[in-house]
Amino acid sequence: MLRVLCGDVEALDPGLMNLIYRFRHDFFVDHLRWEACRRQDGRERDAFDGPDCLHVVGQEPAGRGAGTIVSYARLLPTTRPHLMTHLYPELLKGRSAPSGPRIYEWTRCAVAPGKRESAKGIDAVSGASFTAVAEAAEHFGLEGLLVQTHPVLVTRLMDMGWDVEALALPCTYDGSLLLPVYARLTPETVATCRRLFGLSGPVLRIPASDDTRPPSPAARPTLS
Repeated sequence: MLRVLCGDVEALDPGLMNLIYRFRHDFFVDHLRWEACRRQDGRERDAFDGPDCLHVVGQEPAGRGAGTIVSYARLLPTTRPHLMTHLYPELLKGRSAPSGPRIYEWTRCAVAPGKRESAKGIDAVSGASFTAVAEAAEHFGLEGLLVQTHPVLVTRLMDMGWDVEALALPCTYDGSLLLPVYARLTPETVATCRRLFGLSGPVLRIPASDDTRPPSPAARPTLS
């Protein structure tokens, strides 16, 4: 199963956060060539990371490579600076994005290249990762998620049961075509994800101590 982490994870489990940052660097910098994010310490971390993030993490369960991170997604609250509004607001073309305590931004979505989908369709790791994000959103009572994605992937989000609204026309950003969207969670989203990916039940493990409220946003980060 996958798990969702919230709160000051860097203080509570610095070893795991180190694995997360290194996985993100391997994927986004070494694999996708996001050179602006390259760091000498091999850890992809930015000003938006902090105690108010939700981290949805998938790890190898057992055997050789147990504990290795194979999937990841970060959810950021929209009640403080986040990517769509404070890093590349030009995607919105002057429009406003939905925001509030029950709206988060879905960022840093990644699946280890060796685990990603093949020509035959979505693999188990990718499907479980997408479903876990929906389960996390439902658990924390979120209304929806902001997403910046390629236009062709909007249909996939809709197939997963999200109610998707485009917030602006697609535009090219740093060589990639991106479309800002708001994906509303519906009562059927989680069940649709499970059915689409052939999952028989929940894939997300949530500690019993976690309640159904998103973490309270921390102090705003300093953006350079």
